[in-house]
Parts: sequence; structure tokens; C-alpha cells
Amino acid sequence: MNSGGVPQGFLPLWLLCPLLWPGYATPTYHLSNVLDIIEELEGQDTGMTILNVTAILRSLRTSDQDFHRLLLGEVPAPMNLSGLLSHAKETFLREVMNHEVSQLVERGVVLTPDGTTMAVGNVVAGVEAGLKMEVRLPRSGAGEDPWAPVDSLCALTLAKDLGLAFLAHQANKSQEMLASDGCWDNVDLPRLFTRTGPWTLATSALINGGMDGFILGELLAQHPPPLPRLSALLRDYYYSQASGLLTLKARSRRMNFEATFDLGNFTRQVLGAVSLYDQLRNNSVLGDLEHNSFRKVCERGVKLFHQNYLDCPAIIPRCMWGARPFKGEPIQLALPLRFVYIHHTYMPSQPCTNFPDCAADMRSIQNFHQDDRGWSDIGYSFLVGSDGYMYEGRGWHWLGAHTKGQNSKGYGVGFIGNYSSELPEPTALALVRDSFTRCAVAGGKITSDYAVQGHRQHRATSCPGNALFSEITTWEAFKEDEDTRPTVGGANTNI
Repeated sequence: MNSGGVPQGFLPLWLLCPLLWPGYATPTYHLSNVLDIIEELEGQDTGMTILNVTAILRSLRTSDQDFHRLLLGEVPAPMNLSGLLSHAKETFLREVMNHEVSQLVERGVVLTPDGTTMAVGNVVAGVEAGLKMEVRLPRSGAGEDPWAPVDSLCALTLAKDLGLAFLAHQANKSQEMLASDGCWDNVDLPRLFTRTGPWTLATSALINGGMDGFILGELLAQHPPPLPRLSALLRDYYYSQASGLLTLKARSRRMNFEATFDLGNFTRQVLGAVSLYDQLRNNSVLGDLEHNSFRKVCERGVKLFHQNYLDCPAIIPRCMWGARPFKGEPIQLALPLRFVYIHHTYMPSQPCTNFPDCAADMRSIQNFHQDDRGWSDIGYSFLVGSDGYMYEGRGWHWLGAHTKGQNSKGYGVGFIGNYSSELPEPTALALVRDSFTRCAVAGGKITSDYAVQGHRQHRATSCPGNALFSEITTWEAFKEDEDTRPTVGGANTNI
């Protein structure tokens, strides 16, 4: 099993990271560093608007300038940044504005405060496109169906990039349409982001940035004047948990993007965006690929995107919360499983509402299970924070230690906190009840007739707490068990 190493000083370094910038020749790729530089740039001229800043950032791109110029217009004469920013900071901005994927390393991405990683260029493109909302004229395809008008916001944030990834897979099956997440070399001082999973052009970081850019662009298209500064907008979206400039926040990007998503229209946007891009490349992208074949590739890819990113919850991988290695050899599960067993952690007793706290809770639970219980790893398959994310424990493929006698039959999903008398956040409940189970069925991890049960139905324990157990009995998939043992008082035994 993959593991990540987070130093003991994780939290203090996380908070101090922006202050460490001047002392490092190689910058750390935290979003906070990007925003600090943008804020410094904005401070050079009080009349500098959000569009001025996005135009400056766009001028730093080294690829696809013609596509952006077609959809967004000409960039004003390039500004000489040498008098405004140090060479190191200008270079840093140029690096993060240019997304690149190699077999192992992904660049042009930054770590956000919620523990996810995103492509900065796609976010900035979405902001500018939203402020200049424009639809291109339709282009007739080689078939009876016309291409949809190309929406600049959709094309620049996701549609073109996804379409090119789908085509790359069609041409070379060793490349996947979509891929899993990656890991930073150090969560405190992130300098290198290494991909995990299969090779693809459409990485999770690219898709996160694309969804964020689309959401922000749509919000700005309807935002009354005066418009906020770019640094203030992004700080509010990524850092603030309370309603401020925006009601929508990054931690709910999947839910917020899904609210705007239409499968048929999005497929047409992918077709149209790639077709427009192909025209700029003199038909070197599509080549001799027939219209119907192109459409089928895109339809299949968009369905996969919907399944992987909108049907499924965002799950923080082990390397990001600082998991210790598995002791011994893990045992592989025989999929699909039949059950989802619900737990609460009891201790920690308080819900965690942000990534640093949830990551610390995960490490604490793993330490307890490995050091005090003597288990090979954290017992749960997955845990649920109140920060909008699930956290990988033993994961989809490995036998857990959560529900004694039943571990090979189902996944153990624990809600972080004590839910004896109170319920988890509604969003946390929905992550498991709706997203997690739907994702697991679609991915062949659990059967379509799966059953949800509480830990107490198989052990003499109060777990998952009276309030939470009462809640799950109302879920459609809840199933009584004829071997249910009586509920008793006391702490969660977790076995």
C-alpha cells in the first residue's frame, strides 16, 4: 500500500510556509505563494483590474496562445514585469501558469489548503472567460448533427483538455482517458508533484483546476460591479469557510460543478472545442478520424468523467494525510463486496472541519490502531471528515480491520467524531449515503443490491453512536440482520 511521510512539524510549517519563501532558492508550490505574488502585483497599481491581472498571467503561457486569443481576444502589449516583481517570482508565475504532464511528474499545479491539487492556468482562464463570456458561432460537422456553439468558459477550463485526452487514448491505448491523483514530495514544503496511477493528459489536478475555473467564471459572469481583485476572489474561494465574496467554495467543487452539468451539452462542448482547436492546427489533431468515431470517443470519455468525478466523492489519498507504511503484507479483497459498515471514531470525538485537522486525526487513529492495538494499519477502509472530503484508509482493494467477522464482506466507513447524540454534517452524510455508494456500485466495488449496516449490528458496541445509527436506519440501503446483537453502552471497540 502507498504511504506518505509528513514530518512531525506538519501543522506549524503549514502555517508558516508563506513566510519561508525568501529563504528558498526553489519555491514551494502552495497556492498561498501564488496569491501573495498576485497580491504584490495588484499593489503596484491601484487602477489594476482583475482583467488586467488575468491578461498579464495569460501572457505568461507558452502553449495554446492562439486558442486563448481566439476565445478571449488579444492580450495587451506584454507588460515588463521586471520592474514590478523579482525575477524569481516572475519565473514562478510562469511555471505555475503552464501545465505539463510527463510519465511521472506533473508541473503547473499547486497544493490548495483543502489538501487537493489544481492546475492554476485553468483557474485563471476560467476567471477571464467568465468576465468576457462569449459563445463562438457553430461549425458544421461532417455528419447530420451540427457542432454546438463553443462556449469559451467551458472550452478553456475543461472541454478542450478533456477532448485531447480522449483522443490521445484513442490513438494510444497505453494512455488512459482519465487518471487518479498524485502525491507531493512534502506536504509542508511541496516542490515536486508525482503522479500516481496510469499515464494520461487529463489528470485530477487539471480537472480540479478546470472545475474551479468554470465555477468561478460562471459566478463572475453574474457578479455586479465593483469586481473583486483576483487575489481576494481566490482567497475567499479556497481559504474561507464562511460566506464572504462567494457562497461557493473549493471544497464543494464536485457538487457545485455537477449542479451545472448536462451530459449531452457537455459532450457537444467537448466536440466543438476540439474541432475549433483542430482548425487552428490545420486538421493535425483529428486527422482522418471520422465524425461518428470522434463523437463516440467523446461520449465514452464524458461518461467516464461524470462517473469518476461527479458520481464519486473526492478522496484524500494516504500520501497526503501522512500515512505510515502498512506492516506486513496486505490481503486483497475479492470484489465486488456486499456491505458497507458504518462506524464513528468516538475518539477523536470532535468533527474535523479542515484538512490539517482531518489529516492529524487520521494519523492519530492510525497510530492508535498500529501502536496500541497492534494492527497492521488503520482499520477503516475510508473515513469521513466534516471538511467535504473522504480520506483513504485501507482503500478499495485491501482487507480492513473494522467489523470483526465481516471484514471480507464489506467496506468499513468511519465518520470522524462522536455521534452518540449529534449527527455528522449533512454534507458528510450525503458523501457516504449518495456519492460513495453510487461510486462504488458504478466502479464494481460493491454489488448493486448492497446493504448498509451499523457496526453495532455485528458487535456488542454502541458504534456508530445512537444518533448516527438512527440516521442510517432511514437510508434506503439499510438492512436489518437476523444476527444483530443487542446495543450496549460504552466506547467504540472498532473491532
